[in-house]
Amino acid sequence: MIKVLTSVFMLACMFLCFSTGVKAENKLTAPFKAPFSIFGSKKDKDKESSQQLDANAEKNVQTTPKQKPIIVYDSKNTLGVTYLENAVSKAEFYIEEKDFESAKQVLEEISEWVYDATEYHTDLFKTLSNLENSEEQANIERNLAIQFAVLRDKTLFLESRIHLENGDKKQAIENLVEVVRSQPSTELGFKAYESLQEIGFTYKIEYEMIDE
Repeated sequence: MIKVLTSVFMLACMFLCFSTGVKAENKLTAPFKAPFSIFGSKKDKDKESSQQLDANAEKNVQTTPKQKPIIVYDSKNTLGVTYLENAVSKAEFYIEEKDFESAKQVLEEISEWVYDATEYHTDLFKTLSNLENSEEQANIERNLAIQFAVLRDKTLFLESRIHLENGDKKQAIENLVEVVRSQPSTELGFKAYESLQEIGFTYKIEYEMIDE
């Protein structure tokens, strides 16, 4: 009887050791998740329950409103969008008040960074677009690139106003052409092209009414 109990006990120990080893091996061989993905790759998932869980989680993420990142949209963050929007608005106010020197100082502080930030976010968008399961993060970079690009073009346009005030038409033309190239069908693009016409760089087609 003792031998039987001993044999049963040994078999139970061997089964527990084997089960623990399988679990440990599964942990070591679990697939890594993509660094920019919320859920990672789903190609290597074998169990239907795991797939259903991830599908439900993804659905919840898509339908749950998200708050904008506090740091990116903090007005005190000199790297973010809101800070630059406030700076551009301040420069517009100075120009309307004919205080071109103050407007110049404000724009000089942001002009280089707003251009670089546009390029950086564009590069990040292109990079993430080529990674699997990174669509959502790529869209974030795309939206930020667009927001920075709009601010860049507004900065270029306001700088052209200052250049014209100082009599530097050639530098103003460079800025205005850049705005038209970037936004050919927007109100800002139209204003830039009208400025090019007003300073004599180009001209508008004149139509003549013919009486029948």
